[in-house]
Amino acid sequence: MPFDGTYFPATAPYDTGLFPLWSRHGCRLWFQARLGGKTTAAPTMLRAPTPAERGLVVADLLRDARGLIADPKDWTRRTYRSFGGQRCAVGALRAAGKRLDDPTIAWAAHSMLIDVARSRGFTNVETMNDRSSHAAVMAAFDQAIRVAERGALSR
Repeated sequence: MPFDGTYFPATAPYDTGLFPLWSRHGCRLWFQARLGGKTTAAPTMLRAPTPAERGLVVADLLRDARGLIADPKDWTRRTYRSFGGQRCAVGALRAAGKRLDDPTIAWAAHSMLIDVARSRGFTNVETMNDRSSHAAVMAAFDQAIRVAERGALSR
């Protein structure tokens, strides 16, 4: 019987999305999926953000990522991060998201950027980054930040 990949589901239960498997969040999510979804308890002094606060945290994350590539010398195409330290849009989002304990905030920010990219006729953020100018990528971040803030204010 030849290997045709039909055994593997289209989306694996341990697919981490924005974070690669070898990152801190991707590895944690993979182990949770493989070991029965056991999670560690959060410290009691921390609380989950309200929906309005969550929108503001997503907007702050998008601002941080935008700040990492605000200078055209710090922005690159066709790679998440170069040896010189330049980043693409998703690479900047990953770098800004590393400080977070909750990867769903980074995924929410990434999905807002995906929505902006799709509204501009691209299939994903990477394609938008590679086929657009630096100013267009900055405008995409600005649009995603406005959407996140508007979502926070409407709740």
